[in-house]
Amino acid sequence: MDWNIIQLQVENIYNKLNISFTPFFLEAVQLFNKKGCRKVLDIGCSYGKHSIYLAENDFSVTSIDTNVQALEWLKEYIEKKYINNITVMRADMNHLPFEDSCFDAVICTSVLHHQCLKQIQNSISEIQRVLKQGGYFLFDILSIEDDSYGVGQEIEPNTFVGSREGEEDVPHHYTDIEELNKLLKDFSEMKIQKNQYHIVIDSENEIISRVFDVLAY
Repeated sequence: MDWNIIQLQVENIYNKLNISFTPFFLEAVQLFNKKGCRKVLDIGCSYGKHSIYLAENDFSVTSIDTNVQALEWLKEYIEKKYINNITVMRADMNHLPFEDSCFDAVICTSVLHHQCLKQIQNSISEIQRVLKQGGYFLFDILSIEDDSYGVGQEIEPNTFVGSREGEEDVPHHYTDIEELNKLLKDFSEMKIQKNQYHIVIDSENEIISRVFDVLAY
């Protein structure tokens, strides 16, 4: 499986500098609409880029994060814009405060790999618990072929602290296809893309990130 090379921009999205939406995410949203998904959980929503886009496309969104500052900003934004189909909550992906089988889809962007492997396994179990039968789980996760693999302190196999600039204190777990298949063994189907993102910061700087984009159901 070859790497798909995709260029993204840092741009003003919903009054915040953000990386542009990936084609994989936009295609998934089209599928959610086609399949009649309405209730979506956005894990690690940060300032709400994906949540707001989903809300604008008539989904009912629950947005969770542990970053209080980001959540307060999102609350103020949706109040100013009269967006009433986003619920903002502080919550952790390993202890989701929701009943079983209550979401049609769960998205988790650039967050799942910020943990050790056992925590990732637990997060996926929690996500499966809150997903309805046949629901969709959309996420991305760092590949062991990313250039930052091996940088910093290895705290367990394929998990490093200090490997990514700006997130030096955050663990980053890197995976491969074999491990992904094991992590997602309880899903019936999955679509996996190997995407190499070239994120253009300005005319002189860009970040290259190799991730697996995954849609499991």
